[in-house]
Amino acid sequence: MASSNEGAELKFVSSIRYKFASVSGDEKKLSDALNSQLAPLLGKAGSQYKAVRDATFQAFISVNNFIKPVGVVLPVAALVDQYKKTSSPMVKQLDLSLIKQGILRLDQPKRRELLPIVLRGISKETNPASAAGFFNIFLRLLLDIKIPGRGSNEDNALREQTGLSDPADAGYIAQWLGKLFLLRQDLALAKEEELDGKLRALPSGLSMEDVTFLRNKNPQAWHPGSPSSLSLPECKLKAVSFLASGAFTDSERHIPAICAAGSADSRITSIADDALKRSNVDLENRSVVRVLYNAHKSFPAAHRIQILRLLSKSVIACSFSEDVVEAVKQDFDLGSGDNASVLGLEALRLNKALLAFLGWIARNSSTSTNDSHGMGPSLVLILKDYILRQGWPEPTPQGNQSQIQDELKLRANAYETIGILARGSRFEHKAKDSLLKWLFDSLVSDPSPDIVVYIESALSSMMGLFKPTNSAETRDLELLLLEYMTLSERQGRRTARHIAARFANNSLPYSNIQARWIDILALGGGSSERRDVLEEGQRGLDPWWATKLHPDDALILPDWVRLVDLLFDVKHEEDENRMDVDQTSKYTLFPDNHLQAFPIAIRFVKQILFLTALNEDKFEVDWESQLERNVENNLTTRGSIRKYFASVNPESLLTVLNAALDGLRDHPDVGSEESVRCIAEILTFAPLPVISPLSTRTRELIPLLKSNNQKVRQLASKAFGILAPWSNESAILISQLRNFVESNQEPSASQSAEYQGSLACLGSYFSRAAYYGKVQPQDVSEHAQFLYESVMSALQNGSTDIKTAALDSISQLWTASVHFPLNDGELSKTLDSLAKLAISGNEKAITALGRLAIPSSADSSGSETEPVAKILDKLFALSDIKRTEVHFATGEAIACAISRWDSEAVQLGLDVEPSGTGQSDIIEALGKRPSRIDATINKLISDCKTTKPSLLKASGIWLFCVIQYCSNLPEIQSRLRECQVAFMRLLTARDELVQETASRGLGLVYEKGDESLKGDLVKDLVASFTGTKTHLKVDEDTELFDAGALPTGEGKSITSYKDIISLANEVGDQSLIYKFMALATNAATWTARSAFGRFGLSTILSDAELDPKIYPKLYRYRFDPNSNVRRSMDDIWKAVVKDQTVVIDTHFDAIMNDLLKSILDGREWRVREASCAAIAELIYGQPFPKYEKYYTEIWRSTLRVLDDQKGSVRAAALKLCMGLSKTLVTQLQENNASSSSKAMITQVVPFLLSDKGIENSAKEVKQLSIITVLDVVKNGGDALKPFIPTIITHCLGLLSTVEHEAVNYYYQRVSEEDREGLDKLRSTFATRSPIFECVIDCLRFVDEDVMKELAPQLISTIKSAIGMQTKIGCSEVLNTLALRHSILLPPYNATFLKAMEMQILDRNHETSKAYARSAAYLLRSASVEARERFTSRLLDLYFESEDDTRRQKIADAVLAIAKISPDAFTDLEARLLPFAYFAKHDTDEYVSEEFEATWSQHAGGSHSVKRFVDEITQIVSRGLNTSKWALQHGAALTIASMITALSSAVGKYLQFTDADLQKIWPVLDKALALKTFKGKEKLVTAYPLFVLHGKKLWDTDSVFAAQLKKIAIREAKRNNDEYRPYAFEALAEFASAREDLDMYAEVVGLVSEYLKPDDEAHKVTELERRTAEAALKAAMTAYNRQKMRSTPTSVLGDVVTTMEGARQAISLAKDAWFISITEIMNQAAASEGSPDSTAAVVATRWFRLLVANESDVALESQRSSRAKALDAFVKAWKKGVFGSTSEQGSLREEIEQKLKAMAEADRSIDVQKLLGQVAQQLAA
Repeated sequence: MASSNEGAELKFVSSIRYKFASVSGDEKKLSDALNSQLAPLLGKAGSQYKAVRDATFQAFISVNNFIKPVGVVLPVAALVDQYKKTSSPMVKQLDLSLIKQGILRLDQPKRRELLPIVLRGISKETNPASAAGFFNIFLRLLLDIKIPGRGSNEDNALREQTGLSDPADAGYIAQWLGKLFLLRQDLALAKEEELDGKLRALPSGLSMEDVTFLRNKNPQAWHPGSPSSLSLPECKLKAVSFLASGAFTDSERHIPAICAAGSADSRITSIADDALKRSNVDLENRSVVRVLYNAHKSFPAAHRIQILRLLSKSVIACSFSEDVVEAVKQDFDLGSGDNASVLGLEALRLNKALLAFLGWIARNSSTSTNDSHGMGPSLVLILKDYILRQGWPEPTPQGNQSQIQDELKLRANAYETIGILARGSRFEHKAKDSLLKWLFDSLVSDPSPDIVVYIESALSSMMGLFKPTNSAETRDLELLLLEYMTLSERQGRRTARHIAARFANNSLPYSNIQARWIDILALGGGSSERRDVLEEGQRGLDPWWATKLHPDDALILPDWVRLVDLLFDVKHEEDENRMDVDQTSKYTLFPDNHLQAFPIAIRFVKQILFLTALNEDKFEVDWESQLERNVENNLTTRGSIRKYFASVNPESLLTVLNAALDGLRDHPDVGSEESVRCIAEILTFAPLPVISPLSTRTRELIPLLKSNNQKVRQLASKAFGILAPWSNESAILISQLRNFVESNQEPSASQSAEYQGSLACLGSYFSRAAYYGKVQPQDVSEHAQFLYESVMSALQNGSTDIKTAALDSISQLWTASVHFPLNDGELSKTLDSLAKLAISGNEKAITALGRLAIPSSADSSGSETEPVAKILDKLFALSDIKRTEVHFATGEAIACAISRWDSEAVQLGLDVEPSGTGQSDIIEALGKRPSRIDATINKLISDCKTTKPSLLKASGIWLFCVIQYCSNLPEIQSRLRECQVAFMRLLTARDELVQETASRGLGLVYEKGDESLKGDLVKDLVASFTGTKTHLKVDEDTELFDAGALPTGEGKSITSYKDIISLANEVGDQSLIYKFMALATNAATWTARSAFGRFGLSTILSDAELDPKIYPKLYRYRFDPNSNVRRSMDDIWKAVVKDQTVVIDTHFDAIMNDLLKSILDGREWRVREASCAAIAELIYGQPFPKYEKYYTEIWRSTLRVLDDQKGSVRAAALKLCMGLSKTLVTQLQENNASSSSKAMITQVVPFLLSDKGIENSAKEVKQLSIITVLDVVKNGGDALKPFIPTIITHCLGLLSTVEHEAVNYYYQRVSEEDREGLDKLRSTFATRSPIFECVIDCLRFVDEDVMKELAPQLISTIKSAIGMQTKIGCSEVLNTLALRHSILLPPYNATFLKAMEMQILDRNHETSKAYARSAAYLLRSASVEARERFTSRLLDLYFESEDDTRRQKIADAVLAIAKISPDAFTDLEARLLPFAYFAKHDTDEYVSEEFEATWSQHAGGSHSVKRFVDEITQIVSRGLNTSKWALQHGAALTIASMITALSSAVGKYLQFTDADLQKIWPVLDKALALKTFKGKEKLVTAYPLFVLHGKKLWDTDSVFAAQLKKIAIREAKRNNDEYRPYAFEALAEFASAREDLDMYAEVVGLVSEYLKPDDEAHKVTELERRTAEAALKAAMTAYNRQKMRSTPTSVLGDVVTTMEGARQAISLAKDAWFISITEIMNQAAASEGSPDSTAAVVATRWFRLLVANESDVALESQRSSRAKALDAFVKAWKKGVFGSTSEQGSLREEIEQKLKAMAEADRSIDVQKLLGQVAQQLAA
């Protein structure tokens, strides 16, 4: 049984083999047999019987021989099917071998049908060799498939159509396509033994097995010259298109797309990048990120860049700490350092991507996991190493200038990233400090200022990292910051003082002493220091700034004792907390270069001392001025400081004071004022244990008395007065001072300062000594009298400064009751002198008058002749002085006079702690004068009622001062209510200063009273302003209000009783008369802003009920342009309206209606302006439903007023519009889906888009409407959808109308060329303008519903658009729709394309090109019918065109399709490619170039011409049939070009196919019949080629052959001089091709006229030379080739005869002559005919003609050609063409001699060599 099966199988194999052999001679029959029998035959190779398998293999060998003809078609589909089903390796191998051969023979449709069969189940192939072969087959098939447009229905169905419905198959193909992109050309072409080395040298991401697979185990698989090889670039390009299609999901194509994106081919990367951008792969999926990191490890640099970019979009990628570190390290090693394998631009790109990735890690690592903190230090170290590799601290330049700049940018980025990474990382303390020190070193040493900015940024980012938690960390940071704070500029390129100070302020607490020292150093740089350093130092010392820098920490002031120890301790060698610096002065922290910091340190210590004493912990921004005011003017503050000073260790205070004195001594020119101020202010509160030891240095203050600084002298004298009484040298010092004053009663200018200081010191000394109880007045009377006399003398004769010092000195004596005028004469003299100065406004004199009343001697009796009474009279007499500050000084003096030491004014001047008699005899004894107090109060209250303005003003101020300084006295407390009345009365004054004083006085009265008094004061205040205690009598003309205070709408204002009646009538409420009369009771009060603004007058109308009609008017008046009216009405509103929210809520509609009416109907501009401002305020903060019904009307009214004739009204309207717009935009930003947002948009958008808005003729209205629409669109979201079509069409229209008129003016006056450039700019500006951005924003929300409305409106806009910018905008809208919303376009594509048919013909070039691009984009998603219709229309328009311009626009359209929609072009190539081929021969240069580019992009070769012969000839025929010369000529040129291309495709000796010949000849014949035109020479040149390759046509048809000859001769006879040379050459070529004809005589007859010399002598033109050359060529080449082969001597004889008569032509065309001789001699030598009897003669004639006129052959090229011609002649002669050479000895001898002579005469070595070769040939 087994043997019978075996036999049957053997018989089966044998029969099939026999059948194949029997039909092997007929390709068609063999193909049919193979189709049915080949697969079963090969299936027997898997038989169980060896004999059957062997027989099958032998049959396979036979089949291989049978199928060698390329016409044999194999059943590839059946073989593939069998391959997939069989399990036999042998069958698979045989099938695969024949599949590879068979695929190449299938036509394209068959190959496309084969693809799904091949791909289905491809992943199940387990044999690597078979899998590689099958993948190779897939790549071949892939090249033929059409990739549909992305997003189309065909694209969506592609996965199923290609057989990839199984995810395993799709994943398998995607994986290997990805590896295909990694295959480099050098790997594809490398030999097997070279592969391993190439992979090691430059890793590609592929293993050896991968490369072997992709090469199909065949090194020639990708070799361009090998048969059946594939083109790697073409495969990759097709593969990436396939990968980006719908055949794969985003997850399947993700990694392969990355592989493609790293390609060096921009065509591939653009598609891959687009696929990645569109990918919806979840980059927050851990498995996806893991795959990316794994791929990154093996991929080349270009692909790693792509992966890094993707990882830089994934937050979860930041959590892969180990992978991040490894990836960064690997990539930096690749692209930087000495061993870098990636160099140049790619290295820069890799490093740039790395730094961007690290920036992403730094910004997002905190949001991932805690592990991210651990990778920070590692990444920082890698970045640091990267910078070090570049060169540090100075980078080492590498590459060109551009690369150096890029490297510097990356270096800067690296520094910045270090800072960001470090901020979120956890470092060990030492590593953190090391990094900080390295960054500081980089900052001071890096040479590039641009990079320094990033280093500072890195340091700033790290500040949060440095929060020391223990003393060691704090100490390390302090030392580091101090090091760089004190680093001089000579030690680096720059200082780091600013960043060091910032670190100190941010990283160390305010209480840190070293940090404050750093700030002092920062401020100590002086005027030469950078401003930012000074500002940072100032911030560091400011406690208010400290609360802002450390908001979470309670503010702790620095320990001033430790601060003093650090700054002013001279025992530096024992101090561990100080810097180690050179000692150049007593205080080593202040060497010469830091000396400017000394006064700053002194001042800061003093401030901290005072703040500590006051226990301050809350600080305002002006804390410094507050501290100074409180210390100077607040008794409580001064008492607290004195108490604190008494409790502290005196040594610390002494250290500060001694340091200040040392500063005065050692460097008086630096900070002397600050030092002496510190001494004076601290001594003011210092206890005796501090003052006593310091008194020993009193003498050191004496030099300061000579200072030219008056303040220094004053402070020094004060300190002298405090210290000197306790000094042992006081008597000597006083004696010296007195002697100087006594000896210099009239001091010179140089002595003036010392004189003033001496007077001040004497007064200060005696007054303080009296307070201390050290002296009694009677003990120093002689000194006091001396000082008094000196002062009086100074007042008479001294300068202003001396008078000031004298007055200060004597005032101190009188305050301490040390002196008083001895008698009435002296008193009168004193009073007169002081009064004289006081009247002139001298405040010191006024103060002195007040102090003169303090001594007890001023109370000599109770009569009015008492000195104190005289003094007061003098003070009261100063009321006429106008200077306000003088009155305050006078008030203070009055308080001193009546209250003496019970007055705070006197107490504040006490700067020592009195004791003994100083306390008892001065402070306690010299108290208040009750009677004088009462009398003074009575007088001042009385004077507050006067009508004299100056006295009224003075009395109010004096009363205020008396209360201020004496309010603690019972005499004052009891009169406070009377004072209040007086102040209330003063509120009615017209002088605003008086009003202000009264207002402050009311506040002061309220502040100083007790609780019961406060209650009574409030009642009096209310009663006063409600008019219950006063009455007003009026008549019709009584003026109740200031003009303009209450304006009406008619340009007038309410001032009189009559006006009030009119206003009441207008409102319709007569009760208003009485209510406004109540207001008018104190009419001036209503214009006194201070009365309303501060002191609670809002109860005036608390019980009055107003008619609601007044609220709208009153509300509007609050916004009147007049500030007085506005202020008054605002105060009235506040008084009337208790709860503004309730009133506005209640009367909202009435107010709004009134305002909307007023804004338009108001005759007065003030009303319109006020209405705008009022509406803005009214709707601010209101919910939209509240004013929804008015919203459109508000916009309408506002935009109308925006064009008002008054500028301020326009400004108010603009402000309202901006407010409305901002409200709308804010609402949209917060929630654009809310009902309020939708309601707002619903109302405002239609209005703004109407003629009231953006279509408004008013420029301002239009601009504002546009801006508002832009803002709304930017934030509107989905709520905009109903309005998108309208917005888009309006905005498109605006693109043209918003252009400035000047552009159009200029456009009309420039040349056409300039217009084109201007059009480009205009179109660019149009598409980049904010208006078009608005359009693009709208397009984001387009959906099906929107598209239904948008499409017809857009079509209408396109058709009606006039302006170029609008048209450009329309085209861009179409482009955007096609790119972003292609899925929505199919229903409308045909309509859009139909519109484009006319728009692409727009007369503006930019516009037509723009619409051409739009049409190309639309074709991407258009249906087949729409594509066919549009392209057909393009052809029709081309052939119907009347001029070149229209054809140019068609050219633009076709080129746009080729570039923008290549897939669509490919689908339409049967129409468009032939059309492009035709049109690239257009006579217009622009058209030709555009179509040439189209043809080159999609075809470019002669084989493409061969594919479309039928289509091209049809188009040519259409062109020839038109009546337009340009198209006819283009058609002629096309047919010429096609013939040339076909000739190139088939080769020189092969024939065109019958079908092609039949198609070509009719159009060629018709084209040749055309009259001559420019370019027809190409056609006549192609004609012989057609004859040569069309032998099938004329070989058997004599009539047709004769017609061909007739045409050739006809063209040669054309009477066109330019055309004639080409026609002659074509005639010669025709004769050469027609071996059946001997046309030599005819040709010579035609050209002979141009071979003979012209009888008339003239200069030969170039055209004549070319004609002669063509005629010569014709005469030399038009011989019959068949006759040449049989009787060469006869042909040569005829030719030489002709040439002998054409010597003139030979002289004109030497090059052509010699080349033609070479060719004809070679032809003769190749012949086999025998010579005749004339052969020898012919040879001689040829030789002599060849060497004739030797001297005329001057050029080396010509001599070289002649030598070659001689060589050809000798070869022919030697071969016997001219008979036996032995019988021609004389010719040989002649030739030899001539060759020798020519060689000797020629100077060219090359020519000599050629002639030598001829001689050798002759001798051989």
